[in-house]
Amino acid sequence: MKVKSQLSSIALLLGLALTTNVSATAVTTGEFVLDFDEAGLLSLSNEVKNVGWFDSAASANKTPQEMRDTPPSDNIPDSFTFKVFGATIPTPPVGLAERAPQISTFEYEGNPTTGTGTIGLSGLHVIDSKIGGMSLGDYGLHYDASRIGNAANGSGWYIMNYHAFQLQSFDLTNVEVTVIDDNNFSLAGDVALASDLSFMLGAPVGTDVGDFTFTTVASESPDPFLDGSIANYSFSSEELTLPGIQVGNQTYAASFRAIILDNGQYTFELKNVELTTTPPGIRAVLNTDTGLLTIPQVVLVGGNGENNTLYVEMQLMPGHFPSAFILTVADEITE
Repeated sequence: MKVKSQLSSIALLLGLALTTNVSATAVTTGEFVLDFDEAGLLSLSNEVKNVGWFDSAASANKTPQEMRDTPPSDNIPDSFTFKVFGATIPTPPVGLAERAPQISTFEYEGNPTTGTGTIGLSGLHVIDSKIGGMSLGDYGLHYDASRIGNAANGSGWYIMNYHAFQLQSFDLTNVEVTVIDDNNFSLAGDVALASDLSFMLGAPVGTDVGDFTFTTVASESPDPFLDGSIANYSFSSEELTLPGIQVGNQTYAASFRAIILDNGQYTFELKNVELTTTPPGIRAVLNTDTGLLTIPQVVLVGGNGENNTLYVEMQLMPGHFPSAFILTVADEITE
């Protein structure tokens, strides 16, 4: 049976996904910057101090125990930048003892406070105090309206520690929400000790320990090689962007999020799609009879610092909604 026989029209393949996905925005890029009040931490009864910071790269192949065993550093940065994990996370850190990095599942419609799910943040820090040391990280940023005005005077936004065990770490207070555009927003405000962490540190719930900023906009500058007409896959956002897909006599622009199935297969689930009137120089082609999506060139951005180029084929997964494709061919193009 041909794949096309399962579709009443190309609208069922692309149009339905458009109606369900355009209104919902997924957060898979960005960064959370946490600026601790170090003097305030030291003034707590247990004299808390940050003694180690491991960003996304430095923590990628380390267990929390290895980080706790690292000698204290004299070069702790003034603020910690936690990058947003995408929809998938490499192995490691997945699989390392105590590690529980969180994929980003947060989606919202218009107002970020309508969002549900988790924004996964990469990075861990190590603190020391009179009662000993501990590591914190593999954080998840959440919104829960029931936390508004809680004992920490929360805004609804809060940070949960996930490595080793779940720990309510910080309530975010006095938060200012800025909607940047249809797909991006930012937050700024204060960081207060949430119930679980305040108990462990012997400090009052709601103690102000610093401030923060968060934005969904990736900090990396766009790659100059990507002029808007070239299909590309970003390792930072884990998103495949196809500026042009030829479907019959129509051309669509689409983006896909990378997902790894339990059997290890790479799939790409449709995130956004729209008709385009500007035909790119090199187009992907979707054969609606076979469900085969052929992409002559895909530029890999941000993997190893080079723009490697692949020839890619993907096969439509019948019955999957929103539409998704299994990666079947990925051959490097050499000059």
